[in-house]
Amino acid sequence: MQALSRKLMLVIASLLIPVLLAEVGIADPPVFKTHIFKTVAVTNLVQQTVTEGSQRRAQLNRLSEPQAIAIDNAAGRLYWTDTGVHKIYRANFDGLGQQPLVEWAPNPRGIAVVHDKIYWSDSGTHQINRANIDGSSREILLTGLCDTKGIAVDRAAGKLYWTDTGTHQIYRANLNGSGRQILVKWSHNPLGIAIDNVCRKLYWIDSGNHRIFRSNLDGSGNQVVVKWVPNPQGIALDEIGGKIYWTDSGTHQIHR
Repeated sequence: MQALSRKLMLVIASLLIPVLLAEVGIADPPVFKTHIFKTVAVTNLVQQTVTEGSQRRAQLNRLSEPQAIAIDNAAGRLYWTDTGVHKIYRANFDGLGQQPLVEWAPNPRGIAVVHDKIYWSDSGTHQINRANIDGSSREILLTGLCDTKGIAVDRAAGKLYWTDTGTHQIYRANLNGSGRQILVKWSHNPLGIAIDNVCRKLYWIDSGNHRIFRSNLDGSGNQVVVKWVPNPQGIALDEIGGKIYWTDSGTHQIHR
């Protein structure tokens, strides 16, 4: 009987050890054909992976409720919103030099960085805001929105894109807020959104079906890029490095 119990314990251990190793980052994670940074709310981390989903690691730890994330390749910095402390932060790619840029935002969600400006959506004020890269000279671009989440800027065409979970749609407008139009008429729970300025593609997260999608900039040609993520929130693209980054409130991490 004791021998049987020992064998049973060995079998259970053989099943659990790979899972535990994966949790601490020793085992290799599932491979996706993209490089992604993501924020994970459950583990309060920002994570990074390579384009095929390998080499995954935590970049920033002990965050409150990280949501959206954006990348400034020229400066080598990450920007993200945190609804737990109602602030917007930035840090270097290696996680060092963390600092708050916007000290108060009711419910900051999506964020985008273009040249010397940062753009963010706030579902608490139902607005889309803009400020200088250091957080100064804050202004309102769009107001009276339903429940804005993700935001992205097409710097080549001068367009602003955003998701709205209240209407289950994806929109775009000119950078001054004019010319608003619907691009995707239905998405279960659209959150983070990003633009590939090199390949001219639109990426967005739908946490309702735990997937990451891609389409043309006019909303046509939808396709699934990542089929399963626990609770994805924000997304950003490293166009130079060919990587995708996203946050996940289910794992409290940022992945790529």
